[in-house]
Amino acid sequence: MTRFFSQLPRRGFLLFMLLGWGFIFASSLAYFDLGRIPEFMLEKLPLRFESLWLVSLRIHVAAALISLPLCIVLMTRALQRRPAIHRVLGRVAGMTLLFGLVPTGVVLAFDAKGGRFVTAGFLLSGAIVFACTVRGVLAARRGDLVTHQRAMRHVFAQMSVAVTSRALLMMFDVAGFDPDLAYVVALWGPVLGSALVVELLSLRGARLALLIERIRRELAPLALSIRPRIVARPANRIGR
Repeated sequence: MTRFFSQLPRRGFLLFMLLGWGFIFASSLAYFDLGRIPEFMLEKLPLRFESLWLVSLRIHVAAALISLPLCIVLMTRALQRRPAIHRVLGRVAGMTLLFGLVPTGVVLAFDAKGGRFVTAGFLLSGAIVFACTVRGVLAARRGDLVTHQRAMRHVFAQMSVAVTSRALLMMFDVAGFDPDLAYVVALWGPVLGSALVVELLSLRGARLALLIERIRRELAPLALSIRPRIVARPANRIGR
């Protein structure tokens, strides 16, 4: 029962991400209607490179719809206990992020609502995803699972911004916040907050690992000094 409650926040967050992905999926179907221009694009017209921007938007959305659920599944204990499946799905997610999501996100960032400050936030988030994906893949290839896990947590944290940012925008809209300020806060808050949470979790994990290692080192000499005694039993003598 204690283990169940300790895992509850993590499972709740993964469920929240899954529901958020479903909401994004439902609201993004209009982007793939090739016969019409999405309303999201109409708000930004005129654009300098309209065709490039529209193609980037569709690739970016498609890459997000593929990579986000993969990241959610890869963070589950069930899949982490199955290395072969984890490796295959991880490669698909990594390729989608590196060659689909991040490059198109850079193109879209320069026309983001909110000006240069918001553009910088999107570029920072994309840089974290790209750098940590590469670092995580290289760490996995050399068998450094600690570094791999930390890097992939950062990737998933930045992917979660797509959900948490939308949730904050909806809350700010209900509360009547200034739209321009709300957009900035709803982006930078999740981007920096997610990175901070990952670092705090990694720090806690590193301290726990260090504590376990210290205990092991302290107990090792004691274990060597305690040797089982061999009690010699008198042999049964035959003939007496």
